[in-house]
This record gives sequence, structure tokens and C-alpha cells, in this order.
Amino acid sequence: MKKTLYPILFILLVAFGTAFGQAPKRLIKAKVINTQNEPVEFATASVILNGPDSSIVKSTMTDKNGALEIPGIANGSYRIIISQLGLKHKVVHFNVTAQKPFVDLGTLTMENEVRNLNQVNISAEKAPVTIKKDTVEFNAGSYKTQKNDNVEQLFKKIPGVDVDKDGKITAQGQEVKKVLVDGKEFFGNDPKAVTKNLPADAIDKVQIIDDKTDKAKNTGIDDGERNKVMNVTLKADKKKGWFGNMAAARGNDNRYLGQFNMNHFDNKKQMSILSLSNNVNESGFSYEDLNNFAGGNAFSTFGSSDGSNSIYIGANGRANINNAFSGVNGGLITNHTAGLNYTDEYGKKGQLKFNTSFVTVISKNDISQTSNLQDVPNNLFTNQFSNGNNTSNSYRLSVNMEYKIDSLNNLVFKPNFSYSLKKNYSLLSSGTARQTADSVNNIRQLLDQTTHSPAYGGQFTLNHKFHNGKGSLNLYTTGNYSANNADYINQATTRYFVSSQPSTNTNQQASQDNNASFLTSTASFVRQLNKAKKLSLNISQTADIRKQNANQYTVDYNAVTGNYEIFNPLYSGNSDNRSHKYTTTAGLSKGGESYTLSVNAAVAEQGLHGISYANNVANNVSRDSWAFVPNASFSYRKKNGYNLYFNVGTNVSLPSATDLQTVFNNTNQLYIRQGNPDLTQSRSLNANVNYNYYDFKNNNYINFYINYNTTWNGFSTASTVDANGITTSKPINVDGNFNFSGGFNVGRPTKIKGLKYSFGSYSSVNRNINFINGNRNAVTRISPALNAGTSYDKEKLQLSLRFYGTYNNAVNSYQHVADRSYFTYSNNASASVLPVKGWRIFSDINQTLYRGQPASANTSYYLWNAGIEHYFLEKQNLTLSLNAFDLLNQNSGLQRSISTTGVITNNQTNTLGQYFYMKLVYKITKVGGENKNNGLIIMR
Repeated sequence: MKKTLYPILFILLVAFGTAFGQAPKRLIKAKVINTQNEPVEFATASVILNGPDSSIVKSTMTDKNGALEIPGIANGSYRIIISQLGLKHKVVHFNVTAQKPFVDLGTLTMENEVRNLNQVNISAEKAPVTIKKDTVEFNAGSYKTQKNDNVEQLFKKIPGVDVDKDGKITAQGQEVKKVLVDGKEFFGNDPKAVTKNLPADAIDKVQIIDDKTDKAKNTGIDDGERNKVMNVTLKADKKKGWFGNMAAARGNDNRYLGQFNMNHFDNKKQMSILSLSNNVNESGFSYEDLNNFAGGNAFSTFGSSDGSNSIYIGANGRANINNAFSGVNGGLITNHTAGLNYTDEYGKKGQLKFNTSFVTVISKNDISQTSNLQDVPNNLFTNQFSNGNNTSNSYRLSVNMEYKIDSLNNLVFKPNFSYSLKKNYSLLSSGTARQTADSVNNIRQLLDQTTHSPAYGGQFTLNHKFHNGKGSLNLYTTGNYSANNADYINQATTRYFVSSQPSTNTNQQASQDNNASFLTSTASFVRQLNKAKKLSLNISQTADIRKQNANQYTVDYNAVTGNYEIFNPLYSGNSDNRSHKYTTTAGLSKGGESYTLSVNAAVAEQGLHGISYANNVANNVSRDSWAFVPNASFSYRKKNGYNLYFNVGTNVSLPSATDLQTVFNNTNQLYIRQGNPDLTQSRSLNANVNYNYYDFKNNNYINFYINYNTTWNGFSTASTVDANGITTSKPINVDGNFNFSGGFNVGRPTKIKGLKYSFGSYSSVNRNINFINGNRNAVTRISPALNAGTSYDKEKLQLSLRFYGTYNNAVNSYQHVADRSYFTYSNNASASVLPVKGWRIFSDINQTLYRGQPASANTSYYLWNAGIEHYFLEKQNLTLSLNAFDLLNQNSGLQRSISTTGVITNNQTNTLGQYFYMKLVYKITKVGGENKNNGLIIMR
């Protein structure tokens, strides 16, 4: 029986293999030409399913011979739409069957598109994708969205576009810095202002644009670098009327949220009102929004009182620059936010474009924090507990006016103003011990501080183009004044257990007044030398003038009189510093159809002059120097393909006025900071490479980038730690600091409709030199990171999975006992399903893990959120939802960091735990006159 069975199986296998090998290939094929019988290259072709679904099945492009091939089309009735700029759309219907899986559409001729001035064609079907010179345009109606979807949900369906859990947008492998509405800013440059607040069904088109940098626009010198910008255009019937929403939520533990949002578009005019009030830690604004308000100089506008710069961006994308302007951070937060944005155009041809926005953030928190600091090299282990409350009231007003004088002259003026009032009250208990548990010190401190921070400034740009495109004359000026005026009471008791030094009692009242102003202006002249060879001469002159004043007045408490009146010279002082930097640049740039090359020779003359007085000692500072600071850039851009950008340059920097001031600061009893009047300028070399490729045929992308920076005479710190565990630090100049970083992003769809994946990496290697107790210590850090994710997006089901992993390794040349390595993992999964009409169930879970040294700090926790919502009324514009947050009640508010001196800090802050609320959202719509199919919504 077995002998008979083997030949039969062999025959069946051969027959099956033969049949399979001879199965006709599923393929749609065509050749596209124009009326001159020339091939049409880079025309977009979209296969669309006939019927009520009308969804896009696949998209591709013709090659240089006008040929196109689309494999893997299932049986069904279809139409293919072929589009190319300047040509009429070509629409062909066809069927794919089991008997005819191969379809050859033959040669298709596209006719020229000729329109009269009064002709409007509204009958032709819109092409799903249209490719222009620097723009890829998608017809929003070709991508199915739910009734309650916002623009973010629409973006997730656009080929080559990814939106992560924090709302960051990546298009064709590059981060999107700006999202416009009808080509105009919407509440500054924060992409989330558009993606979170505008409804998907109000959008007509989505455009991905390779836009010149602001620097290139302002100076007229094209360096070849491009930014990814997205622009959404509203449907014609949505540009008149109002739409918005009202939301109210109430939950356990007195949790609440109230939101009001109203938008008005009337062709040239736009007005939007946003407001939010809650105690569930929903907060402020993004870095892009703050930077736009500051005219591109956020760090200068929101400068810190000590001259340093820091930025923290939370998981929700909201930014805190130098503790300014984003409300309070950490703990249990109550936030009240309101904003008004107004845009209009004036003149018969819209010569004057006007935009203004006013935003206020009023917030407060109650915060408790437990900190564990491990200074292994010095055998110091500190446990701290602090609690207190903070309030922050901030207001900002920005205006953007652009006046097109005529076809050759353009003027832009962007003034801004901000003011913040902060109050901080904290109680600290701290204890430091050796590894043997021997106590070193014990501190109790109260700090009560009030800070006023006004700032105002603006940006002015004037561009003049020469006739016949022979060049331009450009003037770009930006300036700002900011102040940080703080008054505080510092009461502390410190006990020492190692040395014979007696305990100290600090009871001081201090006033710190710091203000800074700057004016930066660049005048550039661009002249075309050879039109045929596209060779241009660039000459520019930049002036950067800055002024910094820092004053501190400290008095000790007089127990006899009960007043703060005893002058303390150690913690008092003032400084008045002025600096300038004049840079003269001359260079040549050559541009071709696909490349730009720029080489510039530059000379910088800079100086710093000032005087400081501290601890009864006067210090005069005078620095003057010259430096040769050349730079060069090269870009190559292949049409509808890859682009490469390379830049290399040098720069010089002077120390800040605060770093030069010799006054001590003791607000942190364990860390005393002092300035250094002997600091000199630093010099740096910067280089970066960026490669980006997007395959329009298959919607695949890859982005690869490398950045390198090294400094000579850079700024670092020298610190000493005494026997009592007190660190005293001052800034110094060192050689050997460098930073190297690089990464890549890859993404592509799969053969399964709606399923796509992406993965990438960001890694860095940096070295920072510091001195500890007189010993030179080089800290080398290696931080490779990987991320990978996949998403599945269908009409009634959305799934996503994302992994982030980072390895941190720090090696010390002097104190190897401080060497540390640890892993950080952050994983996210989310799901949304519409089981029946009018219902939606959604859930997401976030996992955070720390693994490494020391093992005692290893931890992991899960944040699981879920909800269910139901839509009411005929237009489904009333939504009732039940929302649950942190279902496992594991939110720990844990953060870990390693300082440049090897100190490991673990902070655990009180935060929102498990809570629930019911939420009611009513979507207000009065749009488009008599249009009955508006149904506009705003994101919850």
C-alpha cells in the first residue's frame, strides 16, 4: 500500500507545482505618454475600488519610460486614476478576475490641461495623490476617517506619515516642524494645535512640502537645507462659519476637566478661541509654539537667572524652557489655560497678512518628592524628601505682520511680549551618609521665593529682489529684552558629623535682579554672477550685541531687632557685562537642477567687557579676539527620490556674564556655585550629514543622519567636595569635549491593507571633561537606542504597538567606581474598535522599565488607560464617555539621571494615580451656510 501511495503523492506534488508555477501573475500594466508621444515620468497612479467604499487599494508612479506596474490586486472592479501636474487626469475602469488576473491597459495618452480664466471644472474626479516640484499632495477624501476623528487620525492614514503616541509627526522619515492651515500659522508653529483641534472631515487636501529654512528665507542665501512642513487646506464650504466644541468631565477624588474650543474661518479671516481648565495634569504648550513666540530665540527670551539653559519636554510634548512659561511641573497640577488666535488679510490682493495670538497659563501644584543621590567616587549617599507648592501665572502676546509692498519687496514684523509671575514654597529634609552608614551631614531648609519675569522683543525682515531674478538684498533683525527678578527667604540648619565644624544656621533674605538684552542683525547681498551656470556671490554682515546685568543683595536675620538687615558680602554682588560679535562673510554658491553648493569664508571679531563686584572685591573683565570661522554646505536633491545634505562649520563663543561673576549661590545647601572671572572664549567645529529617501512608488522611506561637534577651550566645571559632603563648583575652560550622534528611520507599508511598520535608532557618544578635587576626569557616555513599531488602521479597527529601548553607559577616566550602565525601556500598545454603530471602545497601555546599576534602583510599572464612548443625536455630535486612567494604580513618577560628575539621581514624585471620570462632549457646528452634511467635530 505504501509503495503505491508514494508514486501517487509524487504525481500530485508535481501536478500541483506545475499548476502553481504556471499560475498567471496578478499584475496591472500600462504605459503613459503625452500628446507628443513622449513618456510621462513620475505620474502618480492610484487604483481605487469601485462601489460605495471607493477606497485606495494601491498607489505607485510611472518610471522614466512612462511604464507602470501594480502587482497583487485582488479580484474585483476597479478604476485607475493617473495624474501629473499640467496634464488632465486619466481615468480607466477595469476588472480583475480569477480568469483574468493580468490586465494590460496598453498605452494611455494624457492630454494637456488648458483652462480659461473663467473656467472652473468641478466634474472631474480628484486624484488621490499629486506630485509637484517640492510638494506631495493627497486628497483627504480618498482616506476614510471616522466621524469623530481629528486631523491627527487623518495623518495616520496618509502614506509615508507616522504619528507617535505623543503626537510627534514624521513624514517621509523626517520630523514635521510645522503644520499650516491654508498656508497660515495656527496658534504659532505647534503642529498639535492643528492636529488636535481641527476635524478630519473639514480637510480637502494634505500637502507635504520640502520648505526652505527660515534662515534661508530671511537672508536670501539658499543653503540647500529643507524642513518638512505639512499644510492642510479646508474644504470650500468649511471656510465660512463656526465650528467647535464644549466638553465637561467629572470623576472621583474631585477630578474635573472643562474645555471650550471655537473656530471661525471666512476665506481670508480666521479666529480661534481655546480654553482648558482641569486638575488632571493636562498642561500648556509645545517647544515649537514657545520658540515661534520668541522669534526663534526661545532660550534667550526665556533665559534663566543663572545664565544656563535647560529644556524639559514631557511625554505629552509640552515644554519647560528654563522653568519658564509652561506652568508648574510635577506633583498634582491644576491648570487653567486660555488662548485667542486671529488671522486676516488686508488689501485687494491680500498684500498685508496679519496674525496675532494671546495665551495665558495659570497653574499651581502640590508636590512631594523623594530623591536618592549616589556619589560613589566620594562615598556620599544622600536621601532627600521635599514637599511644597508652586504657582505660575504667565501671559504672552505675539503678532506677525507680513506686507508685500510689490512684486520685488517684502516686509515682515513680528513683535512679542510675555510676563510670568512664579511663587515657589518648599521644605527640604536631607541626610548624607557614607556607605558604612556613618552620618556626614543633616540639613533642614525652607525656601520661599517669588519671581517676576517680563520679556519683550521682535523680529524685522526686509527682502528686496533684483529684476530678472539677478539677486536680492536682505535685512534680518531680531532683538529681545528679558528680566528675571527674584526675592526669596532662605532658612536652613545644617549639622556636620565628620569634622569639628559647628552646625550652621542660615536665615537670609535675598534679592536677585537679572536682565539681559540682545540685538542681532544680518544684512546680506546676493548677486547672480552667471545665470547659465547658476553661480552667485553672497556677502553678509552680522552684528550680535548683548548686555547682561546680574545683581544679588543678601542680608542676614538680626535676632535682636527681628529684621533682615545684616549685609552679607559673601552672597552679594553685581555685574554689568556687554558683549559683541561681528561676523563678515563672503562666499560663492552654485545651484543646479538637483544640487546646491555653498562655500563661505567668514571672520568673527568679538569682545566682552564688564565689571563685577562681589565679596568686597572688584573684578574687571575684558576679552577681545579675532577668529576665522569658515563654513560650507552641499545638498543634492533628486526629483521624487533621495536627497543628501552636508554642512560643516566653525564657531566661537564667549562665557556668560553669570559664569564670570564671583558671587556665591547657596540656595542648594549641598551644592555651592561660584563664578570665574578668568574664563575665555571657546571654539567649536560642527558637521552634520542628512540623507533622506522616499520611494513614491511603494511609499517606503529611509532617513539617515550624523551630527558631530567638538570644542576647544570649552566650558566645564571644577568642583571640590569637603569632608562635610558639601560640593563647591565653578566654571572653567577645558579641551577635549565632543559629541557624536546619529540615527536612522525606516518605514514601509505591507501587502496587507492598513498595516505598516517602522523602526529606527538614535545613538550618541559624548565626552565631557571636568575636575573633581583637582583631578581631571573625562566622562565618556555611550547611549545607543532602538525603536520599532507597527500599526494597523482600518475603518472600524485601529491597533498600534511601539517599542523604545535605550542603553546608557558612562565611563570615568579618573574615578572608575562611578562607572555606570543601565537600560531604559518604554513600550506602548493601543487599540480602538467600533463594535457597533455609535459605539467606540479604546485602550492603551504604557510600560516603563529601568534595569542596570545599582540593582536596588531597578523598577518597572504599567500605565493602563481605557474607555468607552457613545455618540448621540442625528449628526452624532454629542458624545458621552467613561474614561479610566491608571487602572493598575502603578504610576510612580520615577525619573533617573546621571550627572557629568557621575552622581546618580533617582527622583520619585507624587503624581496622579488611578482615577475615573465621565465626559460629555458637544460639538458645535454652523458651517457652510445651507450645507446639510457638515457634521464637523473637534477632538476631545
